[in-house]
Amino acid sequence: MACTIDHLRVDHRVTVLRDFTDLAGLPVHAGEAGVLRGIGLDYAKMEIWIELERNGRCDKLRFALRATDGPRNGRMKEFFEMGESIEVPSLPMPKPAALPPEGPKRPPLSLHAYVGKQTPNDTSLGEIQVACDCDPNFHRQLLPNRGGYSLYGCLHCGTVTCSRSFGDDGRFTGNAWQETRTVLLSDSVHRWVAHWPRVKVDYTAHLRWPMSADFVRYPTLYYPADTRCTDADQLAAIESQLARQQSTQSVAARLRATHRVDSSPPVGIPAELAGYEMLWEALQLTSRSDLADLIHLAQPRSLGCEIAADLLRQRSDAFELVLSSLRSPDETRRGVGFVIARDLRPPDRRLSGILIEMMNGLPFDPLPHDPQGIVSRGRFEMILLLIAELKLATPEMLSTLRTLMRKFARHDPFLVNCVRIVVRELDAAAKLNAATQ
Repeated sequence: MACTIDHLRVDHRVTVLRDFTDLAGLPVHAGEAGVLRGIGLDYAKMEIWIELERNGRCDKLRFALRATDGPRNGRMKEFFEMGESIEVPSLPMPKPAALPPEGPKRPPLSLHAYVGKQTPNDTSLGEIQVACDCDPNFHRQLLPNRGGYSLYGCLHCGTVTCSRSFGDDGRFTGNAWQETRTVLLSDSVHRWVAHWPRVKVDYTAHLRWPMSADFVRYPTLYYPADTRCTDADQLAAIESQLARQQSTQSVAARLRATHRVDSSPPVGIPAELAGYEMLWEALQLTSRSDLADLIHLAQPRSLGCEIAADLLRQRSDAFELVLSSLRSPDETRRGVGFVIARDLRPPDRRLSGILIEMMNGLPFDPLPHDPQGIVSRGRFEMILLLIAELKLATPEMLSTLRTLMRKFARHDPFLVNCVRIVVRELDAAAKLNAATQ
């Protein structure tokens, strides 16, 4: 899909006006000229990228989407002067390259001897994630971990592998590569983590706008740890059945239904897998547990946030907790309020008016060194996302959002786009409700 950022256009000459360095440390100097060959957004990494052809090479330069200095959205004119268009010759459409019949690059030696076991530490697995000889289509990640290690299991043979990934996207060398290397766990830790659910995450699902990973929720299918299948047809049947069962379940309910961990965490869990300990702690709590423990585990970066937030929603003071958290000066505590509130079903009728009041009270002071953004952007973004998640399509809310969009036009173009997306969703929800009544 074509993408434009400020005045930049693909296949145009550009001249660099000011020195800068991209996220990877690649320096670009004032006076250099080249041709812009690509522009895009990397939603997963929250980065803008441009492909600049100069001096006989094409570099892919990356910049943080929310940067406050250097090349960034709204300030590209300060760093690039646009020149004339480069006419691209019409060429026959190339045939898509055929995928290698063997799939991802595998290690040179068979891994059959390690089925159900662990491989020696730092064993190269090529580009696959599980130390087995099964079809990689059977490989599924265990619950996504925010630490430096990954856990994957095979739905065919049951092998579970802990690993680290290395690679180069080829920006500077022209040689893109990826390699997975195993991490040897103690036997007790390996047995314990192997009982967590496997998941299939749809990372291609549409995002409303580039946002913090704390707030993103991708569609995810959960598999019990003991799920096994012999062929692709059986796998498809299992996934179809799980999808039907989980279509009406909350994330917390899916986790509870599919985890098979019946013992406390063993000694020696690496810090890179500590998120699984937090999830275990969350699963041991109830709605009557200590409030501080529940709030700590409900923070967005906790692997146990969905479980803890579900327990907090069961409390008699849940709504008051949501309001006090959303109004907190602490960013992490506000994130707890968001996690609790986004699954309130049905949402409390008072919430819409309170969110309107909160938005009307937020400041419009500019960000330091960035007149195109306001200091309360993050708080506005979180509230807008909550409004969209809960479909708070009241007439008062729609009127407030349209008024805010006009205000944002003078202060924060990013928020203008966010509001436009939310209003479009709410209008569609309101029409659907009217048609079904």
